[in-house]
Amino acid sequence: MTQLHDKTDNTPACEVSIIVPTYQEADALGPLIERIGAVRDGGLDLEVIIVDDNSQDGTEELIASIGLPWVRLITRTEDRGLSSAVLCGLAEANGRVLVVMDADLSHPPEVIPDFIAALDGGADFVVGSRYVPGGSTEDGWGVLRWINSKIATWMARPFTTVRDPMSGFLGFRRETWASAVDLDPVGYKIGLELIVKCRCRHVTEVPIHFSTRRHGESKLSLRVQLQYLTHIVRLARWKFPGWSSFVPFAVVGLSGVAVYAFLLWLLQAWLGERVSEDLQIIIAIAITMVWNFIFDRWLAFWYARKQSIVRQFVGFLAVCSIPVIVNFFVTRWLIGDEIVTPAAGVIGALVGSAAGVIFNWVVVRAIVFRAQARAGGD
Repeated sequence: MTQLHDKTDNTPACEVSIIVPTYQEADALGPLIERIGAVRDGGLDLEVIIVDDNSQDGTEELIASIGLPWVRLITRTEDRGLSSAVLCGLAEANGRVLVVMDADLSHPPEVIPDFIAALDGGADFVVGSRYVPGGSTEDGWGVLRWINSKIATWMARPFTTVRDPMSGFLGFRRETWASAVDLDPVGYKIGLELIVKCRCRHVTEVPIHFSTRRHGESKLSLRVQLQYLTHIVRLARWKFPGWSSFVPFAVVGLSGVAVYAFLLWLLQAWLGERVSEDLQIIIAIAITMVWNFIFDRWLAFWYARKQSIVRQFVGFLAVCSIPVIVNFFVTRWLIGDEIVTPAAGVIGALVGSAAGVIFNWVVVRAIVFRAQARAGGD
């Protein structure tokens, strides 16, 4: 987990710190700083912290040539990535209010005073939103990008009712940032991580016009989308640890029903009468239990992967023995009644699973895969 509340002096030295993570955004930085400077000239005491992942595109030379005392550059050569860059900038910030925004001119710095007003009005967290009245998106978005945004928003719904949880334009007070626990972001959507891990209850959306990128290339890729899925899983495991364990456990158990039925069919077709039906059932059950153990350990009990796999496997077999016995005898009885073998396997497995799914999950979770500490999963 990432904890970066490193400032030894918590007294704000300015009103607002603006954190701008960058990678090969030198062409956009000049216009962005000019627009932020206009906001500063309007009477807002602020600093800009640019966290660059060693772009080597002229960013360092540009900031040096500008020479503004309220603009700082941090160049990182390790631990690259947007989310970690934001956390690095937040750890160095001096402001009472902390603002995160993109460097590509898609976020209008002119609305930062509205962020401050919302926070002073009682909000815990402010999001620059495209999807509230007054917000908009510049023409040029393709259908696929629009669909991607809507699906990502729907996936974030268990964690927040914010209409634009994918926004990278964020504002919050220093004390909100200081309250964050177990920060473990991945990918590009740091806002959702902060809303959840800072336990923000009052999130306000300030309407913005989201401009199409003028410089550089979009960071949205298949890899970024897969990282977002990983992030959603991590947040679910952190916020809803019980359900995040039980639901995969039940799904794996259901998949085991299909595996068991397939194995019975395969063994019967392959071995026929050369091997007894009892032995075929036992082989199918054994392979299915290994299947369930592997995927339960990976998906349902992710937090216990570093513990002894041998001890866990033995315990898993012991706890699951009761529904396995039920499964065996139901399958054996149905086969003896001349029901098609795969159908008998499905019925037997379902009866066995129904008899033990909740009991198994509770006991396996408490004894076999004991949690060392509450932790997000990989």
